[in-house]
Amino acid sequence: MSVGLHSWSFALKSAGCVRCSADWSLDEEWSRRLDDCDLWYVREGRGTMRLRGGREIALHAGLCVWMRPGGRYIARQDLDRPLTVSYLHFTPCDTSGAAVFDDAILPKEVHRVSDPFYYSVVADRIAALSRLFNGTTQERAETLRTEAECLLRALVLNLSAPRRKISGSVKEHRYQRILERQTAAMHDQPDAVPPVRALAREASLSPDHYSRLFRTLNGCSPREMIQRARLRRACEMLRETSCTVGEAARQAGYADVFQFSRIFKQRIGLSPRKWREQ
Repeated sequence: MSVGLHSWSFALKSAGCVRCSADWSLDEEWSRRLDDCDLWYVREGRGTMRLRGGREIALHAGLCVWMRPGGRYIARQDLDRPLTVSYLHFTPCDTSGAAVFDDAILPKEVHRVSDPFYYSVVADRIAALSRLFNGTTQERAETLRTEAECLLRALVLNLSAPRRKISGSVKEHRYQRILERQTAAMHDQPDAVPPVRALAREASLSPDHYSRLFRTLNGCSPREMIQRARLRRACEMLRETSCTVGEAARQAGYADVFQFSRIFKQRIGLSPRKWREQ
C-alpha cells in the first residue's frame, strides 16, 4: 500500500453510475480535461483501454482504473456487450491538505476488485449521498459530505490493500488466472453462471479443491460470490429501470421471484420494492 495513504483525505467532487450509450468512448480530449482523480469501475460489459506508453488492457466486470491528471486514457466498448461503469471524481490530499497527483506516490492505475459486491454497494451509497449535497442546509450537506468521503476513503484503502494470491507455484498461478476470469464472468453475466461443478471442471479441479482455492483468492465461496453478483445486478435493474421485481429477478438469474425476494430481504435488509422506494 502507498506510503501515507492511511492518513490522506479525499475530497469528493462527483459520483455516479452510467450505462454507456452506443456512441460512447474516451478520447484524447477527455484525458486533457481530467483535472482530478477518477476511480472508474467496470460493473458489467466489455471493452479496451489504452494507457500511457501504449499499454492496452481489457475492460471487464470487476476491473477498476484509477485515472489521474496527466494520464492518457483511450477507451472503446464492445457494442455487443456495452459497459456499465461507476465513477468517483475526487482529489486525494496529504496531511498538509495539498493535492497528490504524483504517480510515484499514488497507487497503481489498474486494479482487480477483490469484492465487487462490496465495491458496488459502497460506490452506490457515495453516489446517493453526493446527489443530496445541493438542495439542503449547509450543516446537513457537510454531514452528508463527511459520510461520503469516509466511505470513499474506505474504498480506496480496500482497493489498495495487497492482492490475494493462491500460492507462488507456476501451476497454482495458472489456476489463479482461470479463477479470476471466472469471477469476472460471474459479475458480467450473473444470470448465465454455470454450476460450481462445471466451473471446477473448467479449471481441471475437483469441486472441493476448486472451492478452497476460490475462497483463498476471493475471501468467500463460489456460491457466495454468485449470490453477490446476482444481488448487485438486481439492485442495478431496480434502481436504473422501471422493470418489475420479477423481471429484475430473472435478469439477475433467479428463476423463482419468491426465493429472490426472500434472499434480497435477508441480505439487503429491505424487500425489493421497499429498497427501490428508498
